[in-house]
Amino acid sequence: MLKRFVLWFSFFILSTTTACAQTIQDIRLSANDSQTMRFVIDLSQQAEIKLAKLSNPSRFVIDVQNASFGVGVQDKKFAQIGFLSAIRTGHPTPATSRIVLDLKTDNVSEKHFTLAPQANAPWRFVVDLTAASPQVSVKTFSNDAQTVATQTPVQTQPKKSVIKKKIVMLDPGHGGQDPGAISRSGKYEKDLTLKMAKETKGLLEKAGYKVVLTRDKDYYVTLRGRIEKAHKANADLFISIHADSAASSSAKGLSIYTISETASDKEAAALAESANKADILFGMDLSEYQPEVGNILIDFAKTYTMDQSAKYADEVVKEMAKEVTLRPKAHRYAGFAVLKSPNVPSVLLEMGYLSNKEEDKLLQKESYRNKLSKALVRAVNTYFTKHVEQ
Repeated sequence: MLKRFVLWFSFFILSTTTACAQTIQDIRLSANDSQTMRFVIDLSQQAEIKLAKLSNPSRFVIDVQNASFGVGVQDKKFAQIGFLSAIRTGHPTPATSRIVLDLKTDNVSEKHFTLAPQANAPWRFVVDLTAASPQVSVKTFSNDAQTVATQTPVQTQPKKSVIKKKIVMLDPGHGGQDPGAISRSGKYEKDLTLKMAKETKGLLEKAGYKVVLTRDKDYYVTLRGRIEKAHKANADLFISIHADSAASSSAKGLSIYTISETASDKEAAALAESANKADILFGMDLSEYQPEVGNILIDFAKTYTMDQSAKYADEVVKEMAKEVTLRPKAHRYAGFAVLKSPNVPSVLLEMGYLSNKEEDKLLQKESYRNKLSKALVRAVNTYFTKHVEQ
């Protein structure tokens, strides 16, 4: 079973999806004490909602189908209260609005119900959360519609987050009998990627991260093996390091890839196909779940992970643009097997083109690689501070 995947899941449908899109008019949080709190979603219409509890990090994911957020709803800020560390919102698909309740512990139970419109109150979807604590007498909420409608939301500025020690997995591409691309000067990609990974490892460790390499010497690691190592290490972020090659010696520029079954262009598709050798997915033990539940669990994790991967990739592009030449539309999408872990945010960095005389010379220089490494570290800092709740 995946160490960083789902511990518990519940799925339900409130009603069939209506033809018109619903609006999430408001989201509200109220608390009786640090062990008990209520989360309320105000809706313009009755909606189809999916709810799941995910682990590592622990969170409740609420997907409202065929819905959009009302004006100002996504801008609301909530304090870290009790076992709730943050509330995040987003759109995993254009027709789905997602609300994520980030928890500080897995030991939280939930009850949910829906309330029809009454007086001036709209449709409401209510989730009551309770943290288990045998030493605390837990107060209860009333299901009365008026109580839900009038409870004062707890809404203050969030506390400044402090970065905890995160685990970054660096994956030097190729190795052993697989040399990767061969540069114009006769250098192997496998050696260049290992140098870059070791240099970046040192900078990340100085910045306070735990860093693990998929290989630390010149030996071959399978694509499946790289993914498995990321899971065994409980990695919070996976960065695969490569150097590009092209038939045209004029091709140049850095790019970064995240997973997509549909490549962003023909070149991306060809690159992924040549790198994969086989379409490998990490083997997940979902035998304890019904088939349809297992599929939903994978879907939830993959959607979240793809979103997080894209966020880190965008931060890399911002930082690299300050230092080196980028390819047009530097954030690209392709079906690299090494990026297919469903629950570890993953990116593949192409540092530049070894087939380009100028970039080949630059990439062989430690000073140039140091610029790349520093940009990667800055992007890691921004990613964990801005996009991942501590």
